Amino acid sequence: MPPSNDQPLAVTLPPSEYPYQFTELVAFRGDFDEAVRPGEVVNPKGIAYHRGLDRLIVSLSPFNTELESRSQILNAVGRDGSRERFATGYGMYRRVESKIAIVPDDGPPVAAGFIPGELYLGRGPQTEISRLSASGSVISDIWVEFGMGGGLWGGLSFDTEGDFGGRLVAMEANGKVYLVDAAGDSTMLADLQMRLEGVAIAPVTFGPLARQIIIGVEGYSDEDPHGGKIIAIDKNGQQTLLANIGYAAEDLRFIPPRGGTFYQTQLAFDRERENRIFCAPASQFLNRLGRMTVVNEMTGELWEVAWDGTRFTQQPVGRVPGRWSTAGFYVQGTELESGCFAVKPPRIPKWSDWRPVPGSFRTERSPAAATDALGDVVVFGNNVSDQEIYINSMDKVDEPNLSALSADPDTNRDPDTDRQWSGWRPDPQRIETPHALSCALHNTRMYAFAVDDQGKILHKYYRYDETELSIQTWEDVPGGLLTSTSVASATVNGRLVLSAVGADQQVYLNEMAPGGRYWSGWFNIPGDGHTDVTPAVVSFQDELYIFIKGLTSKRILVKTRTVDGFWLPWAEVPGDGRTDAAITAVTSDGQIYLLVKGTDMMPYVNIASETGTWSGWMALPNPGVTDAGLAATASENKVFVFAKGIEDKQLYVRTTI
Repeated sequence: MPPSNDQPLAVTLPPSEYPYQFTELVAFRGDFDEAVRPGEVVNPKGIAYHRGLDRLIVSLSPFNTELESRSQILNAVGRDGSRERFATGYGMYRRVESKIAIVPDDGPPVAAGFIPGELYLGRGPQTEISRLSASGSVISDIWVEFGMGGGLWGGLSFDTEGDFGGRLVAMEANGKVYLVDAAGDSTMLADLQMRLEGVAIAPVTFGPLARQIIIGVEGYSDEDPHGGKIIAIDKNGQQTLLANIGYAAEDLRFIPPRGGTFYQTQLAFDRERENRIFCAPASQFLNRLGRMTVVNEMTGELWEVAWDGTRFTQQPVGRVPGRWSTAGFYVQGTELESGCFAVKPPRIPKWSDWRPVPGSFRTERSPAAATDALGDVVVFGNNVSDQEIYINSMDKVDEPNLSALSADPDTNRDPDTDRQWSGWRPDPQRIETPHALSCALHNTRMYAFAVDDQGKILHKYYRYDETELSIQTWEDVPGGLLTSTSVASATVNGRLVLSAVGADQQVYLNEMAPGGRYWSGWFNIPGDGHTDVTPAVVSFQDELYIFIKGLTSKRILVKTRTVDGFWLPWAEVPGDGRTDAAITAVTSDGQIYLLVKGTDMMPYVNIASETGTWSGWMALPNPGVTDAGLAATASENKVFVFAKGIEDKQLYVRTTI
């Protein structure tokens, strides 16, 4: 029976100031042109991320076919939008919305006997579930069934927290909730006698309802008073009305604790165009970790339900873009169906040991590093003896020349990378700076930035085919901003972005347009972010990421500007790190590497994968200690990290291997 309490626990908040921002990943068309008719719509229904395959598995259904035909198919979709048929020869019944659950790599389901990577699908025509291998072969066409019940439209989800024994949670359309073990034995947990859609397991951070099953109610019609309810069920079958979005709840997903990319399916019965998958990048969820997304099928809107430490809340968080043709249950055109988060753990590399950069150069400041248009690693620093600017480069060496060089300091050959150091040389203009430098590649030019003792920001550049940095003179960066720290720079979406701290301890940007002809002028980024050290700037997944040290908390904070220019709120980088120095960030092979000097003076790294999932903070192996920020760049899928020694003031380098 439905829960007796009519007032939900969640308090309704005003719509979010930061609604979800979506882009289209892929549009489906043509899959049923031969089997059904030319132009037949391709409706995506179920979706789940397969970590082992690094693909989205999507169920696709035609509309104009017999309900009793096994005409639904599966596709494997890449994060780049590429797609191909999955489990060729297998099909689900048109009568059901085929939902998908994939066994996680570890945790309670695996402990309960389920095989990581296997797939469980609502097959139809009633409550039958199929079991498939990770490669798409059919292990059991009918693994388990529960008799009549209108199909498993409610959803499938694994108990990832353990209160339900790691079993598979299966919900049929008319309200029955089953628990199924790895042997296929089932138990009915509850019968809500409502039209259910959407099921998720609450994480341990979800307040009093942690580890419970959370269920959505779609309702049977526009007039159904239960439509939109969100209900929690504990391991004893006790039900609690958690929230109520008012109408047609369709899908529930918890935002992963270390981030992930969100994918949402949309279908259209009335034309081909809106049958697609939307994508919301991981940056949008960094200040929303642990909340639950709720999809309204009929309106295209999304909500969040959250535990804030003292109460549950529910809040509208936007809608999908584009045309909307559904007027209600009786006139259906476009609809939202299942969603999922892609969570791919980052690849943790091995590292070479620290090696000194050859030469007599010594410094008190953080170095600066970037990779030029030829792939050579360029390093800038200011000399401890005269505070003048010096440059060195770690050049690639052709194989015939490489074999003639022995790997020892006399030749400046680096044995870990098969590169050769060019040697330290001063900038002939002999300008002085008390601060660290910055450098970045833009439009084949290597730009260097310095701050003089008056706080003015200077820059110059050289090209890969020019012989020396001194060809261009040092000039003021337009805009007149003065700063008491060094600056940071990176190329983002064709623009050279320069970041600095103003006198008000807020973050300012100045952007050079493509072609290098003009600057935007300095502007303060929105949001109340303050810091007293250089903010890092980097491009990741085509978005602008800014990292700062919290002014008093020393927490490591991030703010992102989306590809459409929408600024997201400040959020803490997952992992609870602390620093008292400038932060550096670099991307390599689809991942972002965030490097800091910890408050214990050791170097730490936090890595985010292609899905925006963070590793948490890790000390570098054989870390050593430093009293300044790190520098990093990437070349040929290697990350080069530079640090300054405390006593000897020597620069050291290490790389991923």
